Amino acid sequence: MKLLLLSTIFILSRTVVNSYKILIIHPTPSFSHQQPVMVLTEALIKKGHELFVVSPNVIPGLENNYTYADLSFAYKYLQSSEDPDTLNLQRQYSRFENINMMKPFAAILERQFKSEPFLQFQRQVMEKNISFDVVIGESFIMSHICGIAEYLAKGKPIMSFGTLPEDMPSEWAIGNIYHLSYGPGLESAYTDRMNIWQRLDNWFSCSYIYYEVNKIMEEGAIKLMQENYGPEYAAIVPSCFRKPSLLLLSSNFLNSYPRLLAPNVIELGPMHIKPPQALPKVVQNWLDGAKSGVILFSFGSNMKSKSLPEDVRSNFLRFFKELPAGYRVLWKWELDGEIPGQSDNILAQKWLPQQGVLAHPKVKAFITQGGLQSFQEAIHFGVPMIGTPWFGDQEFNVAKMVDAGIGVLLPPQELHSYEAIKAAVSSVLFNESYAAKMKQHSAISRDLTPYAVDKAVFWVEHVARHGGASHLRPSTADTTLFEYLCLDIISVILAISLTILIVTYLIVKYFIKFVHSTLSCKIKQS
Repeated sequence: MKLLLLSTIFILSRTVVNSYKILIIHPTPSFSHQQPVMVLTEALIKKGHELFVVSPNVIPGLENNYTYADLSFAYKYLQSSEDPDTLNLQRQYSRFENINMMKPFAAILERQFKSEPFLQFQRQVMEKNISFDVVIGESFIMSHICGIAEYLAKGKPIMSFGTLPEDMPSEWAIGNIYHLSYGPGLESAYTDRMNIWQRLDNWFSCSYIYYEVNKIMEEGAIKLMQENYGPEYAAIVPSCFRKPSLLLLSSNFLNSYPRLLAPNVIELGPMHIKPPQALPKVVQNWLDGAKSGVILFSFGSNMKSKSLPEDVRSNFLRFFKELPAGYRVLWKWELDGEIPGQSDNILAQKWLPQQGVLAHPKVKAFITQGGLQSFQEAIHFGVPMIGTPWFGDQEFNVAKMVDAGIGVLLPPQELHSYEAIKAAVSSVLFNESYAAKMKQHSAISRDLTPYAVDKAVFWVEHVARHGGASHLRPSTADTTLFEYLCLDIISVILAISLTILIVTYLIVKYFIKFVHSTLSCKIKQS
């Protein structure tokens, strides 16, 4: 009995000692970007840590050790395509037009951090004098987060968490300098095998885009800090991206490209993949009843298929109607009822449990916008894709799937062509090579994915336990691009070489002049 009591006390004491107060600020109102951090939150709570979360998505079923600031109101600012106060995600953006998305996005962040739910959460933290052990912030908006983290957590270590395939600005700032000759930028449609002209374009376009994006976000963050916390916190903003001890990325080389990583950049891979749950009966019966196979059609949580122009919708409906007997379509359609003009081989559903659908063996092709989480799910469950990228990282993701041979590109501007839709979908549906290569990728994903969440939890606990991770920070975090590319060394070598050449030239010139003068004197004397 005494032994049991001592063991219980020991286990409880260990739990108390290793329990941390963790603040997570991850406000982007996009469910796909919230999924990985929601999984991390749940896993940390299960380990006995106390979580304080600022997010637009609450995690159902969590009560103990979970304090939540509800910013879900921000979803309305991504809905309308006409309201100037909203971010219109119902259209295609070119890589340079992605810059234009930043001003309304920064305005959404300002509304979130000035909202009553957030201010109430902030007052609660300050009144209770809560002392955090570590702050986890959304990497993409670190310019807004680090000042708030400094105000609430008073100098405690910050970690950044990214839900994109790669995060060049965040990586660069903490020492993982992204080499644009070997890795495409996030808004790029290139691969890691670029020719000289593509490399030139990649360097200049990415440098320009990231400069402009950072400028817009930084200006918005300075304004927010000035108004909410004062000039002391506004002054922190320009150095925000250098603050994190560690960057966790919910992606890996399957979603991006193999590349060199500093020890303070951790690729986790997909964190939100779970064993598929039972499907709604109508969906299950529809999939089971397909004799030849099913095409899943979904443009994710942001781009709505209901927003497609009528001629585009008609092109899809015509192609699906002409599919060989035995093929069916499962279409995520965001309105009630059937799609106007749909054929009998189409089932329209307002919402779909996408992982469960992709896990069904009858699903043979996936028409997707190319978002990272959809991309990861398709790879994991082995379904080849037809990618139609609209904005953000989607063009990058679709370029990767094409390069890997696991999907094809169907650009939004080609959706107005029935023949283009037919060619793209048919090539994936009826060409066995896409399914074969996707099977290989799925096997690799299944090797790696089970460890993603535990790996993330380990690194959060590591940073909290050691008060940061300066021991992982490379000296490249404090260098310049000029030094990183060894241009300083090359300059010194060139300068020394030029000096030697000039000195040699002068010596030779002097020697020739001396010899010529000596010979001339001798000739005159003779």
